[in-house]
Amino acid sequence: MRKFITPALLFAASLIIYLLTLAPTAVTIFDDSLEMQLAVPTLSILHPTGYPLYELLAWALTRLTFLGDAAYRVNLFSALAAAAAVALLYLVARRLGANEFPAIAAALLLAVSPVWWSQATIAEVYAFQGGITLFILYAFLRWEEDISRKGAKAQRDKWLVWGALGVGMGMAHHRLTFLLLPGLVVYILGVDRSLFLRPRRWLKPLAALALPLLTYALLPLRAHVGSLDGSYAQIGFWGWIAGGGYGSAFILDNPFNINRPFTTLLTLARMQFGWLGVIMAVVSLPWWIYHPRRAALLTLIALADFGFAAIYKVQDIQVFLIPLFIVMALWIALGLDVIWRGVKGLLPETKAENRKLIRLGLAAVAIFILTWPAAVLAANWPEQDRSQPPARAWGVHDYGIDLLESAGPEGRVIGLLGEMTLMRYFQYDRGMGLGVQTLAADRDADRMAGIEESLADGMATYTTHPLEGLPQRYALSVSGPLIRVWPKSPQPQQPEHPLDESLLPGVRLAGWQTILRQPRSGPSLRVLLWWRADAVPDDFRVSARLINPDGRLIIQQDAWPVHDAYHPPLWRAGETVLDGYDLALPALPETEITLLIILYNPADGAEFARWQTTLPPMR
Repeated sequence: MRKFITPALLFAASLIIYLLTLAPTAVTIFDDSLEMQLAVPTLSILHPTGYPLYELLAWALTRLTFLGDAAYRVNLFSALAAAAAVALLYLVARRLGANEFPAIAAALLLAVSPVWWSQATIAEVYAFQGGITLFILYAFLRWEEDISRKGAKAQRDKWLVWGALGVGMGMAHHRLTFLLLPGLVVYILGVDRSLFLRPRRWLKPLAALALPLLTYALLPLRAHVGSLDGSYAQIGFWGWIAGGGYGSAFILDNPFNINRPFTTLLTLARMQFGWLGVIMAVVSLPWWIYHPRRAALLTLIALADFGFAAIYKVQDIQVFLIPLFIVMALWIALGLDVIWRGVKGLLPETKAENRKLIRLGLAAVAIFILTWPAAVLAANWPEQDRSQPPARAWGVHDYGIDLLESAGPEGRVIGLLGEMTLMRYFQYDRGMGLGVQTLAADRDADRMAGIEESLADGMATYTTHPLEGLPQRYALSVSGPLIRVWPKSPQPQQPEHPLDESLLPGVRLAGWQTILRQPRSGPSLRVLLWWRADAVPDDFRVSARLINPDGRLIIQQDAWPVHDAYHPPLWRAGETVLDGYDLALPALPETEITLLIILYNPADGAEFARWQTTLPPMR
């Protein structure tokens, strides 16, 4: 059991780091993480290829623990998987021949490297994939040892079965697993070529490989729930596990017009461990000479992954380079081991009086080896900490709640898939706004069609972004962060502070109101303005500002009215337009401050008019 103490401590240390920096809830909108935070606890079908093994394990964790909200618990699965992978990297490095200190350092370096760390603190599939990759390497290295050990014939294929199980787990999770296969085939041929000549020895490994693939039964079993975007019903089971067009879209086509040279990928690899990491990887070359079979395994994995990343045209390519980063960490362990063995090897050759000096040298090398990850940890912590500051940790959370509250009690919101998923998440997790309907539509034409249908149904209709052609057909007003769409002249609420102040020809400020908001992401002041259009006005932008008593600017927001969606020349004569601005407050003002509204020409910035009022202290 002693041999597992060090990996257990590495697991615990890295898990503590990840828990301290873990995203406390949903922190993204337009990526896969938010989808997983809703799909996993509801057992909806994840985007192709479905990731059934990941989903079942993460779903089980959401049921077995009551920490935080559902999003936090799915994030927690990534932290656990990443910490387990760190421990596995240590075990793999030891199996490759590295001494304890070099293996510890390499494991910790992987733990705090930027891309790996970023995947450990949010709901994503890549930390789990990294753990599977390292489990596969560990199992096949153990198998090689059993094959080479005399008297181990009865147990020689035990670890081969475990390795095949790991490959099956990878195939039931992510297609990055296929990039391991060329290296594994060459490695297996080098270890025991007779395996391919004896089909009976394949039976148990093939059965172990097939076992995790049974988790794909989750897809037809949950077909009645479907995917969050509804596309599973159109693509079907086989199309889904084949990738749903993802592979052809990002390999044969280039939807994002990405032109990524090889040097970009090399820079990404270098950034994970710095130039010192590159140097240590080069120092490992003597190990390659004495272990060509294992060196070929690692090199082929790295080359296959790098080649795939070179042709796969996605924006977040860094996560697809994780197999390469794992290999680099192992090379670093072996490079550090070359130095460690070189210093340690001096001991038998030195005189007794000099051995103390050599031991001091070993201590110095050990301190350096362990200081390196500590320095990387300190350098990367601010960027990787998703728990702070509050605006980063809770901004998306508070935005989702604001969306639901602003559409209540029975409105219909038409917006982008990520925004609608965020609203659905809070409906599921908090039971909020259950009367609010959401319609996801990423294409402008689909959003316009959804708005038309909603208005025809007599629903209170909202959208999330400006839409071309919308203000020409309908009247618009703000409702929190949403844009309310009215079939005729809007009927906004009455202002708390009515006014009748002419600011421009044909435009009067008919009232104003402020709402102090104090969500977890930080305080803000919502400023509502009622514009009265006596005639169709010329174009203008609004600058909403808060000013300290000494004249210093606290915060400012500039936009066209109604979240940039309703330009004044599109207003109708006689219409009242409810406009709004959210001004983030660094702290609650302890003294009176000035609310200043400036109307200006968007073409040249020339000021048209201004209005101001004094606000009381907010503490």
